[in-house]
Amino acid sequence: MSVSMHAAPRPHTRATRREPAMHALEGLARELFEEISAFPVVDCHEHLPSEPERVAEPMDAIQLFKHYCPADLAAAGMPVRERDEVFDASKPLEPRWAAFKPYLDAIRFGSYAYPAFAYAREVLGFETIDDATVGPISERLQADNRAGLYDRVLRDLCGIDTVLECAGTMVPENPRYFAHLFTTWSHKLRAPLIARLEEETGIAVHSLGKCVDALQARVAREKDKGCIAMKVGAAYSRSLDFADVTPAQAQRVFADLRRGVDTVLSREDDWCLEDYLLRREIEACIDLGLPVAIHTGYHASNWNDIRNARATELWHLLKSYPQARFDLFHGSFPYVSDMTVLGKYFPNVALNMCWMHILSPTVSRRALDEWLDTVPVTKIFAFGGDYRVVELVYGHLQLARENVAAVLAGRVGAGRMTRAQAVEVARLLFYENPRRWYGLA
Repeated sequence: MSVSMHAAPRPHTRATRREPAMHALEGLARELFEEISAFPVVDCHEHLPSEPERVAEPMDAIQLFKHYCPADLAAAGMPVRERDEVFDASKPLEPRWAAFKPYLDAIRFGSYAYPAFAYAREVLGFETIDDATVGPISERLQADNRAGLYDRVLRDLCGIDTVLECAGTMVPENPRYFAHLFTTWSHKLRAPLIARLEEETGIAVHSLGKCVDALQARVAREKDKGCIAMKVGAAYSRSLDFADVTPAQAQRVFADLRRGVDTVLSREDDWCLEDYLLRREIEACIDLGLPVAIHTGYHASNWNDIRNARATELWHLLKSYPQARFDLFHGSFPYVSDMTVLGKYFPNVALNMCWMHILSPTVSRRALDEWLDTVPVTKIFAFGGDYRVVELVYGHLQLARENVAAVLAGRVGAGRMTRAQAVEVARLLFYENPRRWYGLA
């Protein structure tokens, strides 16, 4: 089934899970949460492996903390070697749990850890993960680790209609409701990637012009394979200020690069070539009607330079391509007001809350309230799990629903909108807006 022909999502299988613990939600906020939970959802960002890959790996309770929590464990002082050992599910559980537990106690109240505990409590029926429950929870997780897992979690449990999967290219083994984003190849272009580019496109990359031809041919090829957008993740290693480089400037760097396989470029030359080539890829996306998703804000591991990732650095790029559709990931967390400015100025920019709710529910609520004050409501996307462990999507989505419900209830209480309008806004944020922006409808 093509992305544009989704059937309505199957209803939640509520008999298999407990009701969520919404101690912080009362009155109208809780009512809105319950209504929002019945909506279909476009999950705007995941990194899930294919289901065959996933179910081939052993699963236990510690694996529920394997994505993102390692950063908090490092911040709590856990040595890297010890961390790697406790997440090795091929080894006996008991000694790994004994090593893991002291560090888990340091992070268990953080939002990164919340989805693991939510899944154990609300889906598996265990009040917490501790000495007494880690074994039974592990047995349940392994028993569920079989074909159909993604349907059971994403469709039946979460009510997700479409998953925007950032696997780098198409993954045919993924369920039919996965819509794939491919990754730009202009970033850190070197001899091995040039060779692969030549092999995939049949274009000999012997000049800058041929390099552009090959990159643009790859964009077209990825669309033909079924991908729906291009993702730019360069913020992990460089500024988001992609300058408008001249062909002569880029040609000089490209010539230096091709003169030797082991050429080491200066940072300035490296960025110069990337700036030029990324803009050519974006132009191909415009011609083919593909949106461009860009990582902004926080990084997924420790010791990165957050200054690289502030969304306002994208100013020149966004202004250069008014005909493009840019989806800015992660709200530029923690610099959420950067996104406020960009969403208010540029009609070609959408603000995506993927990952944000587990970074901080508090900041996420503040960001959403600020964006609703300033940005057209048709340009905000409420949720993306951004996970490699599918069970964690459930708890993250619960946090997102709680945050949206709380913010909208506050606005109803302040007389800024009616209850009916709040429900309609929530449906836009979770479903209609991303479907329209990505052409899924």
